[in-house]
Amino acid sequence: MAQINLPTELLRTFVTVIEVESYTHAAALLGRTQPAISLQMKRLEVLVGQPLILRTGRDLALTERGESLVGHARQILRLNDIAVSEFDRATEGSTLRIGLPVDYGVRMLQSCMTRIVQQDPNVKTEIRCDLSRNLIEGLRNDELDIAVGLYQGGDQQFLYRNWLEKPIWVGASELDFGDVDELPLIVHPYGCVYRDRMTEALKQAKRRWRIAFSSPGIGSVQQAILDGIGVSCLTGPTMLKGLQRLPPAMGLPELEPLHIGLFYRQTRLDQAGHRIVNEIEMTLKEALA
Repeated sequence: MAQINLPTELLRTFVTVIEVESYTHAAALLGRTQPAISLQMKRLEVLVGQPLILRTGRDLALTERGESLVGHARQILRLNDIAVSEFDRATEGSTLRIGLPVDYGVRMLQSCMTRIVQQDPNVKTEIRCDLSRNLIEGLRNDELDIAVGLYQGGDQQFLYRNWLEKPIWVGASELDFGDVDELPLIVHPYGCVYRDRMTEALKQAKRRWRIAFSSPGIGSVQQAILDGIGVSCLTGPTMLKGLQRLPPAMGLPELEPLHIGLFYRQTRLDQAGHRIVNEIEMTLKEALA
C-alpha cells in the first residue's frame, strides 16, 4: 500500500476551520475563498477516507475521526512552522496573550514565563491569571492565544496536549476534621474544577459540608488551609510545606482525576509562540512526572 502524505495546507485549513468554527472566517484568515476552503476539506477527507467535520446549518462539529486527526494536525503544523521560522528570524511577532490558571500550578507556570522573558527580552507577552473555565472561554472569544487550564475533557477546539492528575484531600499538619458534623471546605469561587470535584464527591458520599473560605487566589487558599480553617483538595504543584495528605481514616471520598490541558490558537502563533508552548509543555511534563 502506498504511503499517504497529508499536505500541510490541507491540515492548516482543517485546524483553522475548527478553531474559528466557520468556513467563511477560515477563508478570510487564510486568504482564500469559501468554496476553496470547502474543496480543501473535501480533498483532506478523500485522502484519509473518512468524514472529519459534521455541518448542521452553521454549526460545525468534529467527527470521531476528526477528533483523532486534529491533535496530529496541530503537531505537524507546529513542526512545519518552527522549521520555516528558522529562515525568517527578522520578523517581529505581535504580543502573545497567555492565560495561566489560578487553580493549578500558577506559581510554577509564572516562573516558566518569567524564565522565557528573561532569556529573550524581545518576546512580548500579556499574561492573564484566572480560573480555568474563564481562560478557556477567553480562548473561544479570541481574547487569548495560549492557555493552560483544567477542563472536563473532550474539548478539541484548541487542545494541543492533555494530562491527567489525581487531586488529594489536604489539611494543615496535625489537624483532624474527622469528627465534625459539617466538613469545612476551602475553595476557589464557583466554576473551579477543584471545587466541583470536592462537592460532587461529598454529595455522592452523603457527607455534609459547608464553604468555610473562598478565594480566587491559590495563595489565599493555601494559607487558609495552613491556618486550619478547613480542608481542600490540591495537586502536586500546589502542595506546600506544612500541609498533609489527609489519611483514609477520615473517610473522605476518592476524588476523580483532573484533565489538565495546554491550548493554543494555531492561527496566532509565531516563532516565539511555539517556543512558549514548548517551554510550558516541558514544565508540565516535569511537574507531572
